[in-house]
Amino acid sequence: MADDGIAVPYNLHLKSLEAVLSGVRRPGDVFAHGAYDTPMPRVEVEGVGVLSFPIPPGQVRKLIRQAVRAPYGRGEDTIVDESVRKVWQVSPDAVRIGGRSWQRAFQHILSTATRGLGCADTKVAAELHKLLVYDKGGFFKTHRDTEKAAGMFGTLVVVLPSTHRGGDLLLRHAGREISVNLSATEVSELTFAAFYADCEHEVRPITSGNRVCLVYNLMQQRTGKHRRTLTAPCYETEVTALATALQDGFAAPDASAKLTWLLEHQYSPAGLSFAGLKGADGARANVLRLAAERAGCAVHLGIVHIEEYGLAELTYDPDAYRRSRWRFYDEEAEENDEDAEGEAFEVIEVSDGWRYVDHWIDPNDRTMDFGKLPLDDGEVLPAGALDNAPPDAQRVTEATGNEGASFERAYHRAALVMWPRERFLDVLLPAGPGAALPYLKEQIAASATANTRSARDSVIAIARRIVDAWEASPDYRVSPGAGTVPRRDEMLHLLSELGNVRLLERFIRGVMTREYDGSENEALAATAPQLGATNVRTLFAHLVRGHMPVAPRACVNVLNRTISHLGRLNAAWTAALDDVAVTIVEALPNLGQAAASRARHGWRRPQKTEPVDGTMVVELMQGLRVLQAPRLRADAAAAITANPAGFRPDTVVVPALERIHTHQRNGFALDPEVARLWAYAAQFLLSRSERPPTPPRDWRQSVKISCRCDDCRALNAFARDPVADVHRFRVRKDRRQHLHQQIERHGLDMTHVTERQGSPQTLVCRKTRRAYERQCEQHEADRASMSSLLRLMRHPRGELAALAARMTAARERTATV
Repeated sequence: MADDGIAVPYNLHLKSLEAVLSGVRRPGDVFAHGAYDTPMPRVEVEGVGVLSFPIPPGQVRKLIRQAVRAPYGRGEDTIVDESVRKVWQVSPDAVRIGGRSWQRAFQHILSTATRGLGCADTKVAAELHKLLVYDKGGFFKTHRDTEKAAGMFGTLVVVLPSTHRGGDLLLRHAGREISVNLSATEVSELTFAAFYADCEHEVRPITSGNRVCLVYNLMQQRTGKHRRTLTAPCYETEVTALATALQDGFAAPDASAKLTWLLEHQYSPAGLSFAGLKGADGARANVLRLAAERAGCAVHLGIVHIEEYGLAELTYDPDAYRRSRWRFYDEEAEENDEDAEGEAFEVIEVSDGWRYVDHWIDPNDRTMDFGKLPLDDGEVLPAGALDNAPPDAQRVTEATGNEGASFERAYHRAALVMWPRERFLDVLLPAGPGAALPYLKEQIAASATANTRSARDSVIAIARRIVDAWEASPDYRVSPGAGTVPRRDEMLHLLSELGNVRLLERFIRGVMTREYDGSENEALAATAPQLGATNVRTLFAHLVRGHMPVAPRACVNVLNRTISHLGRLNAAWTAALDDVAVTIVEALPNLGQAAASRARHGWRRPQKTEPVDGTMVVELMQGLRVLQAPRLRADAAAAITANPAGFRPDTVVVPALERIHTHQRNGFALDPEVARLWAYAAQFLLSRSERPPTPPRDWRQSVKISCRCDDCRALNAFARDPVADVHRFRVRKDRRQHLHQQIERHGLDMTHVTERQGSPQTLVCRKTRRAYERQCEQHEADRASMSSLLRLMRHPRGELAALAARMTAARERTATV
């Protein structure tokens, strides 16, 4: 491969930030906290017996009778003072813990705790120190734990299921304060917390109920010369320096919009999480999160993709390789294989490429749908991280015809990505408006919590910018390196939650009427009460007018959903929705008449027209019935029956009548529009299948082939021959292809298969009865539809009775196959 490796957009101006973060290696935090769903252990206490879960008040009282007031250490003295520590303790000698699942559960808790503390690679033992009981009002003021056993470096608290409130654990270390809620929410859960002994901490008062917990000493099993006691990771100096570097870096005139720190380890998109970061990656993530918070920056995890395509020159023997070969690299790849592949080609020219970040994870390990954010120049750290690293995916394609050899290669790396919170939209919007929706959702929730005018104005400004971007990207397409598909229904829900009617109205007028496809119907209907009858009349009628030709089912459905959502309609709403319905009915005569596709607007790609179906007819007729618009309903039925190309009687109207009958069983026969649709379907079925198809008497096929070449004259004679059913054409390939085309063009009822023997090869044409079989199948389907119509109309009268009698007779006639 050429010396010029893949182009990585490194940042070469943040050496100070890079130096500080590169020096952070030790993972972990000052505390770890969690809950584990497990079968409860068997906990037996002398004088009390086996505990029940959740521990009932009666057993708590028994525990207290077996307990003593817990002391605390002051210097070398041990003191009992309820103004400092008000809690009961039971000696570990009086407590026996077991059960089939306990060892497995406790090992899970211990490993989770040690991993969270950053000492997963250290041999750690846990020794039961006390069983503690905090009754109402129990607390422990600020203190640090003393070393109660050799090698002790921390404390593990396991809370047994017991109903209580309050008692938060407050931890302080290096200027940080963390509040940990130890109240279990599920009876099947063990809540736990672990922290370093050098952390200052306190237990706030229990406000109700009782807390019963097991307290363990965490001890480092030290060997040889390694006798230094573990202490909490302290990166306060680094955090301060990083916060300053971030502030200064983003404040520079030519600052990048975001910064991306490539992680050392490999992570799959499915396994990427802050909790699952390994080694130094976890340490840097913890430090960077603290620094970013101080610097006013957001931090996320993502997968960086750097891909290149271009011309190559092969440097191996082409006969030894297949034409196109993919090579994937991972952390287990063998060095020899990498070297061999590295010499396979040289880069002549990079003609195209994509650089983006996707698979976003927030600090709470929630997936964020930011899509594919472009990765710009100067946004990748540390500089040189990918130098001399093999690509994760690589393909070389040999030269073919007039095209030279080409290559494709890509890196895929997990990364920490950060940017100033005040520039959140500046970072997201280049990927399209859809990328900004998770941020808007988060800000709307924050605004509701803050409940201030300034917070509301701020989130309205965010929403307005997103709408601006949406309106400015009329032909928005997704491509590698671009954003996620913007969901219009989600934006409608968010704007509705925001409650700004003008912005909601603008989005529907400027975006929805342009891009509508029906997926937004539920959200559109939900906005109706906020918009009001006047706005709905104008906006929905405009939307329907533009989209009935290509999305008629969606347009009828949005009317029906809006009617259902509003419930009882007053005069204003009835008039507004009636106008929307008029627009729909006016479009019915033209459905199915136009070409299969058309452009909605001059700048839009053509959209395939969706065919009407029975559900659309049902929703339209039921909606007009609710609107109490009999004349409009009659117009709709007339338009449907006058347009068999758009509303097929057998596949659209009959299924629609079956569904109408289930909703309107009692009044079905008395409904004039239903009767009209029923008669329309019956007449069509009788015209096509009142009598079964006549079986063919011989092999003659009616056809007149206009082409007068010798082959076509022979084909024409064969088709008209009443006796011959097979004919063989031993002709050149071009003549066989010509015969293929003529058979297909004229719809001849015969197969045409080439025998791959001899030269020239032979086209064998064999007549079939498939056309007659299709007629019989159609006749049976029509008889079934007639049965449905007769079942729906039990006691027809007048013209309907005559049609019913004819269908009854037709059902008795069967085709002969």
